[in-house]
Amino acid sequence: MAKGSLIVGYGNPLRSDDGFGWYAAQQLASQLQEAEVEVIARHQLTPELAETASHFQLIIFIDAASDLAPGEVRCVSVARSEKREAPGASGFSHFLTPESLLDWTAELYGQFPEAYIIAVGGESFDDGESISAAMQGAFEPVMEQVRALLAGAAR
Repeated sequence: MAKGSLIVGYGNPLRSDDGFGWYAAQQLASQLQEAEVEVIARHQLTPELAETASHFQLIIFIDAASDLAPGEVRCVSVARSEKREAPGASGFSHFLTPESLLDWTAELYGQFPEAYIIAVGGESFDDGESISAAMQGAFEPVMEQVRALLAGAAR
């Protein structure tokens, strides 16, 4: 039976702004104390997250994006793919997207939770452990978006 909400922040914290999702998840984990919210930080999405996702009603993915202006925040819902591939038919986990992860969740576990991707435009994806000023400025708008999504799920 599905319960609560899962927040998955992902990205490589050794590649500058690419680590935004990972850092955001760590920040959210310390700020959100709701029992029905689980927060995890990952370097990338992996197939075993399909089973984890099957246990939640709402999933929020947080990631950096190269197709947005630096610091720009975009939130989109994840829809089930029209064209579904059998689990394992696509490339390895490095290419796993939130959409394909949830397609696997539906195929393997019969669940397709409500889900959103919060993406933030990165400025630098070079080697480094620091986040650009544009990304640092996006933390609060992302936190507000997460809180709004969680509040909507609580209704």
